[in-house]
Amino acid sequence: MLLLVLDALRRRPAQWLAVAALTALLYAIAAAGPQFAAAATARAAAADVAAAPAAQRILTVHRGTPVGRDPQGALAEFRADVERLLDSSTAPVLGLTRPLTSVTGGFKRVAPVAYRDGVCEHVRVSGACPAAAGEAMLSRRAADTLGLRAGDQVKLRTQSATEVTLRVTGTYERTDPSGAYWAEPLFGPGQITAGEEALDPAFVSLATFGDEGFDEPTAVYTTSLPARIVSGAGRDELRDTQEALEKAGFTFVPPDQSLLDAVDADRAAVRKGMLVAWVQALVLCWLALAIAGRHTAQDRRPDIALLKLRGSTRLRMLRLTAGQHLLPMLLALPVGLLLGVFGAREAADADVPAAQLWPAAQLTGAAVVAAFVVGLTVLVLGEVATFRAPVATLLRRVPSQRRGWQRRTLDVVVLVAAAAALYQAHAGGTTTGLGVAAPALTALAGAVLMARLLAAGSDRLGRGALRFGQIKLALTALRFSRQPGADRILVLMAVAVALLGLAAQGFTIGRTARADRASVELGAARVLTVQAANHTALLAAVRRADPGGRTAMAVVADLGASPPVLAVDSARLAAVADWRPEYGPRSALDPTAARAEPLPLISGTGLTLDARNDSAEPVRLVLTLRHGVTGADVSVPIGPVPPGEHQAAASVRGCESGCRIVGLVLAGPSDVDKRPVSAPANSALVVRELRQQGPDAVILSGASLGDQRRWRGADTGPAMSVGARQGALTLRIPKPVVDNAAVGDNHAYVVDVVAAVPVILAGPAPKAWLAGDPALPLFGGSSVPVRVAATTAVLPVLGRAGTVIDLDAAVHAAADAGTAGVPQVWIAAGTPQATVDALTAELAAAGVTVLAADSVERRIERLDQDGSALATRFQLLVALCALLLAAVAATVAVTVQEAARAREWRALRAQGLPMRAAVGVETGGQAALVAFGVLGGLVVAGAAARVTDVPAVFLDDWRLLPPPETLQLSVLGGTGLLALTVLGAASGAVMLAWIRNLRNSDGGRR
Repeated sequence: MLLLVLDALRRRPAQWLAVAALTALLYAIAAAGPQFAAAATARAAAADVAAAPAAQRILTVHRGTPVGRDPQGALAEFRADVERLLDSSTAPVLGLTRPLTSVTGGFKRVAPVAYRDGVCEHVRVSGACPAAAGEAMLSRRAADTLGLRAGDQVKLRTQSATEVTLRVTGTYERTDPSGAYWAEPLFGPGQITAGEEALDPAFVSLATFGDEGFDEPTAVYTTSLPARIVSGAGRDELRDTQEALEKAGFTFVPPDQSLLDAVDADRAAVRKGMLVAWVQALVLCWLALAIAGRHTAQDRRPDIALLKLRGSTRLRMLRLTAGQHLLPMLLALPVGLLLGVFGAREAADADVPAAQLWPAAQLTGAAVVAAFVVGLTVLVLGEVATFRAPVATLLRRVPSQRRGWQRRTLDVVVLVAAAAALYQAHAGGTTTGLGVAAPALTALAGAVLMARLLAAGSDRLGRGALRFGQIKLALTALRFSRQPGADRILVLMAVAVALLGLAAQGFTIGRTARADRASVELGAARVLTVQAANHTALLAAVRRADPGGRTAMAVVADLGASPPVLAVDSARLAAVADWRPEYGPRSALDPTAARAEPLPLISGTGLTLDARNDSAEPVRLVLTLRHGVTGADVSVPIGPVPPGEHQAAASVRGCESGCRIVGLVLAGPSDVDKRPVSAPANSALVVRELRQQGPDAVILSGASLGDQRRWRGADTGPAMSVGARQGALTLRIPKPVVDNAAVGDNHAYVVDVVAAVPVILAGPAPKAWLAGDPALPLFGGSSVPVRVAATTAVLPVLGRAGTVIDLDAAVHAAADAGTAGVPQVWIAAGTPQATVDALTAELAAAGVTVLAADSVERRIERLDQDGSALATRFQLLVALCALLLAAVAATVAVTVQEAARAREWRALRAQGLPMRAAVGVETGGQAALVAFGVLGGLVVAGAAARVTDVPAVFLDDWRLLPPPETLQLSVLGGTGLLALTVLGAASGAVMLAWIRNLRNSDGGRR
């Protein structure tokens, strides 16, 4: 039997090679599914972890721990206790923290004192890190709040009123505030909670906790989230660990559930998208094998007839024919397996994790075995009709044209299934039930319908052409209608092209949507997250680093405000930002109409004040200046001014580059804790002029002092009376209505912006705006009057709710410019890396440190690793394999019929048909088959894209912008060219061989 099988294979090399190619593709697709799912889910999970906020990527355990006189030993014992219950794969970060209280200038604040491993490696220190017991390092903000510098002492109190004294060795700023090191809130920046202000932690050496004031600090153990928990394998382990730690008296802070939910969603999207495309491709493979089996069975009909004449049983004939399929399928196994494994990993752009290698290998083996069994069964079933046929039928050279009821029933089933899938897709979406397969079933139904119509039409065309004597046209048309299996080949081609078109459109839609999302989320081609002393310093540094205004723009994003605020340097918006039409007109942010003529800057060494004190006691006028470059506040006290008309002078330091006046404070003649004390009630000062020396200049003239638009009092509380008239500014603190009432706010603010600042608003306006004049709280400071210059549905960075405002106008309009928000530098598209590096160096020289960098390209790369994006890549891969399947199946059909068609053409040649006509009919018929298959597939793909919904691109339902068009004509055009190239090349190769054999067998006659 083996010799008979080998002899049959030797006589028909093209057929068994075609079967081997088809089964190699079948194995490749079968192996690619599990391998891709394992690799892609791991890649998506890793991308989710990398993109998640640092707080979602850590595990924290803490407990109150007595340390006594040995804090180092207590911390080591705490770590050992934790690690007996928590299996961590990374080295932890240990720390101690104890909240104390600071009372300075009458203000009571929470002042945490903390130790943390390696803290000096994550901060920029001005001074020295604490090394000995009793030394502390304050944040710059805390030091400014307390009025302390290096060398000063800070006195803190415990809950039991024990006083702890620490010596300040320096101040620090976090170099990576958004990094994992600072993700633990116990060591994060201070906040105001329940009306109580908390300072940033004061970091001390570990030995400091040996003091009796730190009797039982909180020990903190922080470690990275293990990969096994993210992958899903360790969820039960995490839950058991949490229960054990809590029973042992620890407080366990688990990872944020949103990260685990995102990983699960990506895993589900990868597996679902892979499974749909995988099953479709496997079905196409088996269909291609069935077509190949039916065609090769036609070539084996004489062999079966001969075996029947010799009395062979059906079992023997089955073994003989199955052996002719089995050997090629076994030979193709290693090739297909390797192609599938490496192709899947290339499509996922990742390797299978070590922990998933064995499960993935088991699934791959099972899939390949199942594909082999089903494929062999399909091929053998194609021979059953041959075994049952009589010998006379087997020896007939003219195929039967009888169409059985089975084919008509199958056509009806396909059409009904497609209709049901379309209905469910429109009713319940394309994510469940038959709706998932709606595009594929629509493509199959369209291809079947087209094949049936084309067969009927070509048959009528051929008959009509015969009546009119058009031999070539008639033979070409009848070639399709009378050729066995031509309609199945056409359906296979059309479905393969349609699936490729749908996959290519889905891939393109996803890429376009992800690029749009990256652009909206970032706002510019490249975004640098920076650290600056304040927003004025950021604005000045960027303008100095890029004086032309074509490359960089200062931006502050305060997403925690209500409503969220995006402050931009509007003069550079057109050149730098990726401003889309959906954001509204850029010109709406023009702040020039709201700005007044600026007051002269103070750049001298001294100031002289002309004023009249209408109080009974001396008062002082304290000028609050803001440096135009660094944004630092400079306080210049002038006086005291005795009662009556007087001049007072004061020296100025630190304003050589220019400082603008922010406000005036009416204060008493002395300070407490280096802070000006408010002047007593019923105090009054009339300011007539303020002059500068070195160089000499008038800073505040009678015209500016008497302009009521230039001055205003405080926004809240019993404010000081501010009156501007007759060339002078009168500051008066009113007498309290009730005895012992609080003294009013003694600030008068300069108004640089005399009109409401224009903003672009997205979403509903705050309810407070409906009751009065709109005002926007900026950066945690005072509110700024605004007017809505334009409304839109979406804004960059902010999404569907928020406001965009000019940064310079916001800084000048705010009486108390806060420092909240994330400072950024946006870089224009097309800026060379060398320019960005030079810009970064310029910013660093100005005190602006780059903490992180992001770009649209990097964001797209990150979004390309989402589960839905990876699934579309697999769908495109298997669609390309389906196109190769169609090409191989088409070559099988031509190769198998080569001998029969050659006999027919020799007979026609003997009747006088020219060789050119024979060649033209064959090549034209095959070209028409390929052309109709490609064109029909494209039409079906376009129709399927129209009747089905836009595929879900993002798992979080992000839809700030309208989705791209489902019908991508340019993509379909590219798909058509590729399909014509592949199918045309395959068909052309076998047709050339067939024509050459025909010419040789014809003796060279024309």
